Amino acid sequence: MNKRSCFALLTMCLILINCQKKTVQLPLIDIPGISEIQNHSSIWVFMEANNGVTTARLNKNNKILNTHWIFNIDRRLPMKEVVPILIEMQENRNKDSMHKKEGMNNYFSYADISSEKVSLAPFTQINFKFNNDQDDFLDSINESSCSVLVKIEDQSIKINDKVIDQETLESIIKEQKTCKNYEELKVILAYDDQTLFQNYLQTKVFLIHKEILCDSIEYLYTVK
Repeated sequence: MNKRSCFALLTMCLILINCQKKTVQLPLIDIPGISEIQNHSSIWVFMEANNGVTTARLNKNNKILNTHWIFNIDRRLPMKEVVPILIEMQENRNKDSMHKKEGMNNYFSYADISSEKVSLAPFTQINFKFNNDQDDFLDSINESSCSVLVKIEDQSIKINDKVIDQETLESIIKEQKTCKNYEELKVILAYDDQTLFQNYLQTKVFLIHKEILCDSIEYLYTVK
């Protein structure tokens, strides 16, 4: 693959898709991310609305196994539609294949409104846990571990069920617990199934930007 900027390639893809009357509205986030990678292919997740029901449609025709994968996901999709696709693609990535290449990573794309460019946020393997009740997953979390539970519900961020703004998230996380035995503080993310991908990724990008470690397990639950 010729060396080109990630922004130029993504912009080209967006134009081509728009010409086919198919568009992906990327998340809008005011935080800079990775601006360029080489050797990548794109995965598109569109939003479709029929009779008031929102569904996700995956287009992985351009996916190449031995490249980095860029996930272009519509920001209007609820996480209950996004998570099954991420699980499917992670399983696809992990399959044994003669074409598999080590060191290839996954990235979410978003529009960095500060630079007016497309940026990328890396995401490692995520182990998604499903719970029908938002309180059930609390029993699954080891309270003695050096971790902080951050819940995302709609446009709100909560710690200890208290709504906070993004500006105070970093300080509150670091004040929650004192780590022992040289453990590194980590955040456990939980979100209700109606949370939009926009709000999920905005929180995730903020934590990455602040170099706050996120646990590999994330919890998706239903608000009753």
